[in-house]
Amino acid sequence: MKSFLKVTCAAFILTSLMTACSEEKETAQVEPSKEVENTLSPEEQQQQLEIEELEKGILFYGENVKGGDYGVSVLDGTYEKTNEGSGTIKAQVEVKNVHDDGTGVTLLPLEFWIENEKTNQKFIGKALPNDAQKFTNLPQGQSIVFDVSFSIKAIEELENFYLYIDSKNDPFANAHWKLDNLDSSQS
Repeated sequence: MKSFLKVTCAAFILTSLMTACSEEKETAQVEPSKEVENTLSPEEQQQQLEIEELEKGILFYGENVKGGDYGVSVLDGTYEKTNEGSGTIKAQVEVKNVHDDGTGVTLLPLEFWIENEKTNQKFIGKALPNDAQKFTNLPQGQSIVFDVSFSIKAIEELENFYLYIDSKNDPFANAHWKLDNLDSSQS
């Protein structure tokens, strides 16, 4: 009986030591994460920001998106203060008929809106084509440049506006353009 008691005690002590050692290893392996210093140069930070924006579908002036009917690009954006607390944002848009079968397209199904990323305000735009005939029947391979106007009530944070263009006939998969330098054209 004494030998059984000695073996049981030895097994208990050995098991306790193994458990204590394994818990110690686990706690030693899980260290609090240390903050890594930002070692990116300003150029690398800008490049990383551009990659993140591209992944989110953000385009800039002159960049285009192509669907089955249209190739669309935003060329420029301006802001004009109309009275206290409101103004107009105008975007210059170029749309090209990208069909290769001679088919003309109408631009009437295109929808335009801007959103302020920070305030979640949304404003619907109105196309102001200078050639109504081309706007309603754009021949294959041709393009048209026109303005889209947005009346906005809040003029704060103009740097956070993005222009969305979409069509039920030819969806553009969340492509949107950053409207840069709007606040520099205030009157």
